Amino acid sequence: MLKSVLLHLSGCYGSDQVIELGARIAQRCNARLQGLSVLDNRSLQNTGHLVSAVHTLSETTRLAHTERRQSISHDQIRQVGQRYQLEFDSLGLEGDPIRTLARESQFHDLLVGYCPIGSQFSPGELDPWQHVELASRSRQPLYVSRGEKTDPRRVLLVYDGSVAAARAIRTFLSQSPLEMPQCRLLGVGAAANECANRLLSMRRYCESRCPDVEVGYLTGSVRRVLIPYAQKWEADVVVMGIPSQLGLWSRWVGQLSLVVLRQTKLDLYLMG
Repeated sequence: MLKSVLLHLSGCYGSDQVIELGARIAQRCNARLQGLSVLDNRSLQNTGHLVSAVHTLSETTRLAHTERRQSISHDQIRQVGQRYQLEFDSLGLEGDPIRTLARESQFHDLLVGYCPIGSQFSPGELDPWQHVELASRSRQPLYVSRGEKTDPRRVLLVYDGSVAAARAIRTFLSQSPLEMPQCRLLGVGAAANECANRLLSMRRYCESRCPDVEVGYLTGSVRRVLIPYAQKWEADVVVMGIPSQLGLWSRWVGQLSLVVLRQTKLDLYLMG
């Protein structure tokens, strides 16, 4: 079970739904809720060369706007924490958001963040690639909410036979962050054969944690067929493992979780 939930307070428009989701998870698990905002002020810390006054004014204005929005998120988590009668706190730090969140997440059991739907991102928001990079750096699982639902129920457990996928599924079922989820174990890639030993073992584990778990198999290119399958099944959350090290090739070609974030409205539970 979860004991501590770290919630990224990005100050993004629409992130109030994510604060509500984080509070629901903390309440369900009787966990402490910690809000964290990170002000990325690195552009004003570069003293290696002279910068124009226009650039400095622009960055100062951007930071002031971001800080104001993050302050609103701090107020929101206080209101929501009191409403849910949680043990909660919030903290504001400065620096590299990904590095700071990855460092702070090691002191918690789950990190919850918000990734807006679409391609337009405001200052302070993490884009899909940054969320995937954060998940690969973090020692704990990352729940990426899209702000669509505060009570997701339908969970697709994607298993390709890899250690990362097995770890993600085991951790999700062990933490049990969602209320009465309907889970489906989906064997893909090397685990798409219903007779595969790895899939049978994972199925037995899932059934020990969730007796009503469904099981499905998906053959063919995972990249092409996973999203249509998840949408047809009307999934709310996709649980996936990701490589612990992501190279430039992942950014260019598109790691599968990155494709899901870019092309769907689905929440993701990621673990490297």
